[in-house]
Amino acid sequence: MMKLLLAILFSIITINVYSQRYFEIGAFGGISYYNGDLNPSQHLKPSNNHLAVGLIARQVLNSRWALRGSLNIGNLSGSDSESNDPFQQQRNLSFYTRIYELSAGIEFNFRKFNPFNPPSAFRQADIFTPFVFIGIGGFYFNPKTELDGNEYELQPLKTEGEEYSRIGVSIPFGVGCKLRVSQRTLVSFEYGLRQTFTDYIDDVSSVYPENPNELNQTTRKLSDRSVMQQGSDGSNWGTQRGNSKTTDWYSFVGVTLTFNLTVNPHRCHFNQDKL
Repeated sequence: MMKLLLAILFSIITINVYSQRYFEIGAFGGISYYNGDLNPSQHLKPSNNHLAVGLIARQVLNSRWALRGSLNIGNLSGSDSESNDPFQQQRNLSFYTRIYELSAGIEFNFRKFNPFNPPSAFRQADIFTPFVFIGIGGFYFNPKTELDGNEYELQPLKTEGEEYSRIGVSIPFGVGCKLRVSQRTLVSFEYGLRQTFTDYIDDVSSVYPENPNELNQTTRKLSDRSVMQQGSDGSNWGTQRGNSKTTDWYSFVGVTLTFNLTVNPHRCHFNQDKL
């Protein structure tokens, strides 16, 4: 995927795009949610949806291509108690975290789209276009949970006996639709998924630690919150806790409002479509 991304980026840079460049900045508002061991497959699950906000900037290269950068802040959560899967109900884990993401990428418009083109008797205005995007991002997360009314950060406790970083890399990609409000104002709806390379956004990945005696009392309670002990030795230690063959995902879905900072280079004194 990275090779494809670099190839597309190189092809864009080599195109003569000077005549239609413009720059946009704006804000994002919507929701964020997570998929992983505590929510393997459900998208837009109401209990997992949380408010998300962000900033976005676009360098439009031509009517088809644009470079983009964004800063997004959201919240993610998951709970086994909300699942219909007996294994998850038995495991009885939960987590929540705030996530901070900084990303850069490229966009492709399916229709030629230039908001500088005003409606007239001779030309139809560019009103909307569907688009796709892909990029690369970095994010910070810090999974937490509650026990007996107290909040605990899970990463320092090593609930599976493993160390992991709270900083990760993601591949943002998705689809959307841009709508021209005026020559200088655009509204976009987008649905973006993030593939990550960590399985610990939810602090769940592989097995319970083999030796509980190496854990302090708090870590033991947070590592194994099972309803019942089901291992062959009468405990869960050393048995399956998560699925290490998959990584965690998160998503941002919402609306962006952007403002074009570039004055129409083709505007004349008699243009009735004022900026």
